[in-house]
Amino acid sequence: MSIRYYLVSTIIVVGLTVAVSWWKQTKTAKEVFVVFCQVVLLLAMLLGAVIGLADLLEHFGIARSGFIIKGGELR
Repeated sequence: MSIRYYLVSTIIVVGLTVAVSWWKQTKTAKEVFVVFCQVVLLLAMLLGAVIGLADLLEHFGIARSGFIIKGGELR
């Protein structure tokens, strides 16, 4: 995978962590780390849900197999 995907993912995670930490008014490093873990977990769950939905739609014949880009196809 390209470094661009890692940079965009990092910027999104850091941006969301800072925004949620500011909104919740967290002060300590431990609280910010908890928010960071929650953001990473939420993004992983959303990504898993999108991939699962794409596979389900492909299985039922609603979508074609190229509906979502698989990891090997990014090269």
